[in-house]
Amino acid sequence: MWNIHTLVFDLDDTLIAERDYVASGFAVVGEWVNSNWNAAGFAPAALACFAAGIRGKIFNEALAACGLDATPERIAQLVQIYRAHVPTLDLQPDAADVLTWAKERFRLAVISDGPLISQQNKVQAVRLAEIVPQIILTDAWGREFWKPSRRAFEEVMGQGERPAQGFVYIADNPRKDFLAPRALGWRSVRLRRPGGEHCDYEAAPHEAADIEISDLRALKHLVTRSARGAS
Repeated sequence: MWNIHTLVFDLDDTLIAERDYVASGFAVVGEWVNSNWNAAGFAPAALACFAAGIRGKIFNEALAACGLDATPERIAQLVQIYRAHVPTLDLQPDAADVLTWAKERFRLAVISDGPLISQQNKVQAVRLAEIVPQIILTDAWGREFWKPSRRAFEEVMGQGERPAQGFVYIADNPRKDFLAPRALGWRSVRLRRPGGEHCDYEAAPHEAADIEISDLRALKHLVTRSARGAS
């Protein structure tokens, strides 16, 4: 058991399912394409690309499937619609359970990367601010402060009044998520939920978390409240 005073969570594929956000965005963009360009089938074509592991060219492929040219102007317009849409989302069941359990026991925070408007809309959709008092969306400072930048983690630590080993970061992407907290002396937990965007990635030793779990409810058996710095 770890003696912990602060639990800090990632957002995408940790508290929410990224695939749910993606499907919500594709549906909104597809409705817009159908209404404005009289072309059906965008959303299922985009979802098929996503399921096939295509990244970065999904809108190009989906427009082509609808018989439309994927001009830079069209892509930019659809990206804007996608990022600004208010998603239909819920917290993952294990996330809702653990946050309810943890909010009376630990200090809670969230650190998340991604385009600011998108992340703000996700937070609003699941009413996260009603549960978590400190939510840091790193894009508010600029992309250079996305993970693995230490800035957000140092912000959560404040003036160092709480011992570093009492912080734990729970996230899903070893390529960037655990480098900063490890360097600051935090504990780290990789959530390797089946079907997650990064679940098949095998982390190098310098990227790895202290422990891996497949369900957030495992935290209940991993952490105990520290008497130091928990207020």
